[in-house]
Amino acid sequence: MPNTSSIKSLVAILLKGLSNYQRKDAMTSQARTSRVLIALIVSMTIGAVVLMALDNGGPLRGAWSLVNYLELNPIEGSVSDATADGVRTWGRIEIFYSNTSRGNVRELALLQGLRTGQDLNAHFVICNGLIAEEKTNEIKDGEIQPTERWQAQKPCLSDGRRRRSVDTIRICVVADGIDTMPTETQGTRTADLVGFLRKKYKISRKHVIWPANWPQF
Repeated sequence: MPNTSSIKSLVAILLKGLSNYQRKDAMTSQARTSRVLIALIVSMTIGAVVLMALDNGGPLRGAWSLVNYLELNPIEGSVSDATADGVRTWGRIEIFYSNTSRGNVRELALLQGLRTGQDLNAHFVICNGLIAEEKTNEIKDGEIQPTERWQAQKPCLSDGRRRRSVDTIRICVVADGIDTMPTETQGTRTADLVGFLRKKYKISRKHVIWPANWPQF
């Protein structure tokens, strides 16, 4: 029969072999994981470089640009600018076209014969980056402009096409719905604004009215 020292030696050899195997297996797994992580980082870096190159070079900047989008004013800032925020209870949202190819709060007010944007019959205007004064650097595609009516939390008036509703938030998108359709950035910003307002004022989706020919972005 083998003596105690022989058994101890055999056990020691087996444990050492098992330890070496586990160490090699761990190193192999670690190396495999490292290779996967390195490949993932390289792929993400290349993808980011390509996207930034495209975004600064043209193709993405024409229709929709991540860089331009991130530079726009935050949705929260546009909504919370109201001086009487939270006073009125809103229950509906209506999106409609300005029936113009360009403009902002000031220009739309002038087109309607108003001296200022104070009486513009809308709560928000979502611009397309074009204004009649041709100073396109003063306004951005997708810029959201809250009106003084929103600041004062006043309902809009009936304009002959829509009945007056004291609980309806009206969003004017600069477009005519025929020759000038909303840009993709306008579409994204409108959806973001509607989503924020719905959540803030607990407005049901069925109480949001969109133009019949609103594009599917």
